[in-house]
Amino acid sequence: MKGFFVTFEGIEGTGKSTQAGRLYATLKERGYPVYFTREPGGTKIGNLVREILMNPEHKDMCPLTEIFLFAASRAQHVEKVLRPYIEEGYVVICDRFADSTVAYQAFGRGVPVNVVREINSAATWGIQPSITFFLDLEPQVALKRVSLRVQETEVVPDRLEREQLEFFHKVRDGYRSIAGDEPHRFKILDATLDPHQLAKKILDITQREMRKAGILYRPDGQTADQWDVPSVEKS
Repeated sequence: MKGFFVTFEGIEGTGKSTQAGRLYATLKERGYPVYFTREPGGTKIGNLVREILMNPEHKDMCPLTEIFLFAASRAQHVEKVLRPYIEEGYVVICDRFADSTVAYQAFGRGVPVNVVREINSAATWGIQPSITFFLDLEPQVALKRVSLRVQETEVVPDRLEREQLEFFHKVRDGYRSIAGDEPHRFKILDATLDPHQLAKKILDITQREMRKAGILYRPDGQTADQWDVPSVEKS
């Protein structure tokens, strides 16, 4: 890959979306060619699939249906957004990616891991994150954060946010298992840290890993070769 692919993972309430947004804003301010996206979603089709997946009315959705919907959104995302931007040399920051499906649908729902990984493989075309930040937090604390956010914003909790505590314990265990299998890619961070301190740590790790990977940018944000904004589907 010519670019650098950063993903953020964790259960609901860990602050991963906030930290992903902070990293994007900081890198953009410093002149890096950077693109921010999320899953499920990231494309027009993906956002429509997201509405189905997150709608709390769909309580009877079976695990395989859930997996295939995530995979459909991801396949569109990879083909129309992720691959073009990465190939153009961008730092791509994504809020959730394929690891979420393993943690939630395999460990959380009980679908065999090999089935989930096979579906993921077909949807991603082999694209792997350069680095993955797993924001780790006790599920009890995470769900309290979600509850507080709902009270403050009056936003209706989505279908996954309504899951029981036991489910999120399984998902957290799943993330820890995945991270243990790929310690070179996963960076486990304590989500109870002060948000500013956590953001600094994420930025430092990202820049260090980019240097190790030989991803070098000029001060104006361009790589050694001129780059143009790729013609890709916008979210």
